[in-house]
Amino acid sequence: MNKNIFKNQSGSLLLETLLSLNMLVILLISFSIIFLSMLHNYLLNLYQIELRSQMRFAMECLSQDIKYADNVQIFHENGHDVIYITTRATAEQEKTIIKYYQDDLAYYPRILKNAQPLTGDNIDCHTSIRFTCQPLNPSAGNRVFLLELKGSQQAASSKYFYLQTAVIMLQKPSNED
Repeated sequence: MNKNIFKNQSGSLLLETLLSLNMLVILLISFSIIFLSMLHNYLLNLYQIELRSQMRFAMECLSQDIKYADNVQIFHENGHDVIYITTRATAEQEKTIIKYYQDDLAYYPRILKNAQPLTGDNIDCHTSIRFTCQPLNPSAGNRVFLLELKGSQQAASSKYFYLQTAVIMLQKPSNED
C-alpha cells in the first residue's frame, strides 16, 4: 500500500526547487530595487548638502569682504553682476581690489574671486551658483547691500536653493580713488 501513496509524487522535488528558485529571484530583485532607490536618494541628499555648503561658503566670503570694504562698486557684465571691492582689511596699508564675478563655462558655471574659483564642482556633484548684489539705496553714500545667491545641483536642475542677506559696510566709504 505504501507504493500507491508515493507513486504520484515523482518529480515533485524538481517542481518545488524550480518554484523556490523563482521566488528567490523575485525576492532578490525586489531587494536590489529597494537598495538602489535608497542609494539614489542618499546621493541626491549628499549633492544637496554639497551645494548648500558651497553656497554658505560663498555667502560668507562675499559678505565678509563687503563688510570690511572701503568702497563697493557693482557693474553688469555679460548679463551677470560683477562686484569690485576696495579694502584695507589686510595688514598692509595699501588698498586691495577684490573682484567677484561669475564664470559662464558651459558645464561648470561658478563664482570667481580674483580669477580663483570660489565655488565649483567635484567629481560627483555638478553645481551651479549665481549671485546678485544690489545697493539698498542707490544714493552715493549707500552702505547696505542686498546679496542673493541662487544655486542648483545639475542632476536636479529644476530645484533651486536661495540664500539672501543684507550686508552692511562697517567703514564709511572713502572718497579717495
